[in-house]
Amino acid sequence: MTPAHRHRTGPMGVAVVGCGTISDQYLTNLTAFPDLRVLVCADLDPERARSQAEAYGVPAWGGVARGLADPDVELVVNLTVPAAHAEVGRAAVEAGKHVWNEKPLTADTAGAASCSKRPRPRACGSAGRRTPSWAPVCRARCGWCAPVRSACR
Repeated sequence: MTPAHRHRTGPMGVAVVGCGTISDQYLTNLTAFPDLRVLVCADLDPERARSQAEAYGVPAWGGVARGLADPDVELVVNLTVPAAHAEVGRAAVEAGKHVWNEKPLTADTAGAASCSKRPRPRACGSAGRRTPSWAPVCRARCGWCAPVRSACR
């Protein structure tokens, strides 16, 4: 986590990476929370990213690099296909972002092992088990937290 993320106030900046079908449900919910501000829709298909950004009032769109490069983005919501989860998640962590990953965490055990060798964000999680498709991320006195934070320790 970069030092700039520790003392931010106001809504948390979000990049949604992967603008396929599931992104409608996520964007509907993410744009409704007053403590979140979706800043970027990113996808391998620029037209799909643009379309989702326009549909949900998101100010910017582009490729994955666009979402990771935005200094106001603190959380990357990774909705890519399972085969890309590990790569996108690692890139987000390396860019100093928190990560919410759609299930599964990775497509195979090799991908999971490679993730475990990287520094992990203080707040991370993966949808699954009995968690809802959107688990609110909150600010706490101790730093960022998520409902599945204990799974990241």
